[in-house]
Amino acid sequence: MWTEDRSLTIVFNGEVYNFKEIRPELEILGYRFLSGTDTEVVLNAIHCWGIEKALGKFLGMFAFAIWDARTRSLTLARDRVGVKPLYYHKSPKRLLFGSEIKALHAHPEFSRELCTDGLGQFFCFGYAVGEKTVYRDTYKLPAGHFMSFDAKGDSTLTRYWSIDNIERGSFRGTENDAVDRLTELCDSAFSYRLVSDVPVGVFLSGGIDSTFLATFLKKRLNADLEHITIGFDNPAFDESEKAAQVAKDLDLRHTINGIDADKAQSALPNFVDIWDEPFGDTSGIPTSILCKLARDSVKVALSADGGDELFCGYDSYPNYDKLRNWLNRFPFPLRKAAASTINALPYRALISAGLSLQNSPSWNPQWSSRLEKSLRIMSVRDAAELTQVMNEKGWETNSVGTLLNAVDPDVLTGTVFKRTPRANGRNAFFDHMMRTDFQAFLADDIMTKVDRASMAVSLECRDPLLDHRLVEFAFSLPLEYIYKDGEHKRLMKRILAPWISQSVLQAPKRGFSIPLYDWLRGPWKELAYQHLSVQSVRRVGILNEQAVTAELDAFYRYRGGRAEKVMLMLLFQLWAERWL
Repeated sequence: MWTEDRSLTIVFNGEVYNFKEIRPELEILGYRFLSGTDTEVVLNAIHCWGIEKALGKFLGMFAFAIWDARTRSLTLARDRVGVKPLYYHKSPKRLLFGSEIKALHAHPEFSRELCTDGLGQFFCFGYAVGEKTVYRDTYKLPAGHFMSFDAKGDSTLTRYWSIDNIERGSFRGTENDAVDRLTELCDSAFSYRLVSDVPVGVFLSGGIDSTFLATFLKKRLNADLEHITIGFDNPAFDESEKAAQVAKDLDLRHTINGIDADKAQSALPNFVDIWDEPFGDTSGIPTSILCKLARDSVKVALSADGGDELFCGYDSYPNYDKLRNWLNRFPFPLRKAAASTINALPYRALISAGLSLQNSPSWNPQWSSRLEKSLRIMSVRDAAELTQVMNEKGWETNSVGTLLNAVDPDVLTGTVFKRTPRANGRNAFFDHMMRTDFQAFLADDIMTKVDRASMAVSLECRDPLLDHRLVEFAFSLPLEYIYKDGEHKRLMKRILAPWISQSVLQAPKRGFSIPLYDWLRGPWKELAYQHLSVQSVRRVGILNEQAVTAELDAFYRYRGGRAEKVMLMLLFQLWAERWL
């Protein structure tokens, strides 16, 4: 779309929800409109106020490019939280940009040369962090930023919004005031995202976040929507019963669909096609199935992503805090020596033997993995390093180079994992973990997962809890308003209490994940050996054959091994066979 004077051109992805409020301001200033679209409002707002002031007025999820014919300059911009993606590839003669990397593949000058740092991040965390991707000279525009390129190709990156500017505890009201303010903000944020001329549905998992969303929509906004749930045949991973209880409590229209290992395996080829960069979050598989099912009945779906990061929902926070406090009782050299001693023991064989003798379902099938992580934590020096280790999904950041036939890549520089906590004390540690998860795990994993899965089936997914006003409010709250005495998401639960069964409110948290360990050792074993064979690894030519074989043998030889390492290697091989 062009401005009336043809000076600015825009290509645009996403939604600016408050465009109808911005339009009258522009009309008063003399702007004429030829359509009823948010795109035309965005374009004229930038023409009128400039990019930074216009971005400050927009409420929504978006990524766009603006070409200024007057200065022959290009500006790329992304929404505050980063709900919508934006990639770019820069070479001496070309600037390519798009919503997905597969769009860049279409250009003959796009280089498929891999970036070892980005690839190392994938094998450590399951995703590329921050600006990095697995391709050299190819980057993500960070959330809350815009980047301008002048006629010479020189670029300037500007941050226009960040949670780093919000101080924990700066909200000065009482807890009752906070409940009222949260209700007021949700009224606005949820109402904006209900506006649609096509059917709208809700993803309902049975967890607190989606229950909060469904309850608010029904009881506060009187919305009668379709609610869709995915269940698993493994009861340890299935929350469909909780979702059904929520639907019963609220009298919701509700559909439950099941998923098993065979259905998930059949989705794997589509998985690596949709995520055109290596992506290690296997919950993307049920998410893609969920989106496809939802698209059969609705064209817009509301998701409750962000609740854990905003309202302190992860059980790992207090667990790691307790571990940190316990470890601080011992000098660092003593902890490091103890970890080295235990590491030298044949603990994998011992744990495997114990699991074989004790088949109780209460035993975690990945005890070796848990012990490895604990030994790694024994050797950390500070809270920043602990947060980094918490987020390691597969390889340790200082050992991934062997797998990649390279010197250990610099996977942390320039990422939020290198940032130190803003202050000292327990509250500061919780706040640090929440900020890190918001800026890394939520931004580069969860939102990437949902965007790709939904867009692949032309389903528009909206995230009401990620309205930037809600985000700013949540990070301004005193910690005790959202977590106290072992109770997570206290404000949300106070609002839910009149309508939702205590069995749902007090149920232990379960992540949206697949029974990966059981599936890899059972129905997916043949698939793993097929794509991780020496011949397959050699054909792709990226991973170290000996390292792959050693990890594969360790997982299948002993019970209690780390399934994530096998899955990351498998997903990489499937991706490389498709895209390289």
